[in-house]
Amino acid sequence: MRDAFLFSVRLHVRWFIEAFGVEGRRAAPLGPRRLVVLLILFPLFLLLQAIHWLGFLLDELFFSGWRRVKIHQPLFISGVPRSGTTFLHRTLARDTASFTTFHTWEALFAPSVSERKLFGMFAALDRLIGKPLQRLGDALTRRVTGGFAHIHEVGLQAAEEDYLTLLPVGGCFILVLAFPASESLWLLGRLRELPDCERSVLLNFYRSCLQKHLYVNGRGRRLLSKNAAFGSWLPELAESFDDSRFLVCLREPGGALRSQLSSIRNGLVFFGTTAAADLVTHEFQVSLEQVYHQLREQRRCLPAARFAVVDHSQLRERAQTAIATALRQLDIPLTDVLQRILEDAAREARDYGSGSVHVHSPLSEAMAPQPDLVTIYREILEPPADSL
Repeated sequence: MRDAFLFSVRLHVRWFIEAFGVEGRRAAPLGPRRLVVLLILFPLFLLLQAIHWLGFLLDELFFSGWRRVKIHQPLFISGVPRSGTTFLHRTLARDTASFTTFHTWEALFAPSVSERKLFGMFAALDRLIGKPLQRLGDALTRRVTGGFAHIHEVGLQAAEEDYLTLLPVGGCFILVLAFPASESLWLLGRLRELPDCERSVLLNFYRSCLQKHLYVNGRGRRLLSKNAAFGSWLPELAESFDDSRFLVCLREPGGALRSQLSSIRNGLVFFGTTAAADLVTHEFQVSLEQVYHQLREQRRCLPAARFAVVDHSQLRERAQTAIATALRQLDIPLTDVLQRILEDAAREARDYGSGSVHVHSPLSEAMAPQPDLVTIYREILEPPADSL
């Protein structure tokens, strides 16, 4: 834990300094909004992370039993961004008897056991008086996320991507929107390019967050993790969790890139980094290409019982069949409850996604993926030999 803390301090100091350097100012000029982010919001963000580290210290003193928690056959939902991972994750998360997953409030505000216990007491009191604090928290969350809500539903009680638990250690990819000139953040989308020692710190910290979640919420349930930003992390995750299962969402490369770039536009505005649009477009394209290559590699390396694929079009057209088939391939039981949930999901799937309401911005047309990615995409969709 000490190594992770020191690593985090170095990264956060580096990002702040880089933002005022030549490259940082070229990528994101220091206008009023940018200065508010760097001089007011970023210190508040650091204060929150410091509270988390205090919570981690208290965990070692009072809840050290988390270290003995075994993570048995976790299910990781990943793939390419904007391919249906959120829909798939929140569908499976409804089966609370079979799965346990992070909620927004846990990932953002209570990654430690100590914080969970404290928030649990406050939540119990809040429920007794009609949940005013929960409603206030949801309203503030929607206000902060702004226009992003129509792309990715937000709410403190919503099932959420657990890469947010990596914020204290500086391993959350979304921070590229705040610090687009920081290479260390872009490398999170190309994990193999990070030095071995840094990869080890991130993976060990991530494992500890999962163990702590199960320590509080496990009760014999399977861990359900969702993170589209982990597309390039699959080789390391497969090795670190040797009995893990991967449910991978795919999408045609051009559509995935356009949707991804359009979805982050509001984030660039919020952080005052819209001037970095060209840089962000290029880096997202590079990361996306890396993800497709990594997914093809894992498709070839992992047995069919550990790696199943669902295409974006399948989720729109035949969600129940596609998800059920993938779960059977991964040897995950389809309980009666889960069957009913999938039936409901199939009815909702026609309205899933942003195609009817979300107009891609000009930013999303700036670049196109390499043609060979379409070939790789089709290769990943092919059934593996050991499933035939």
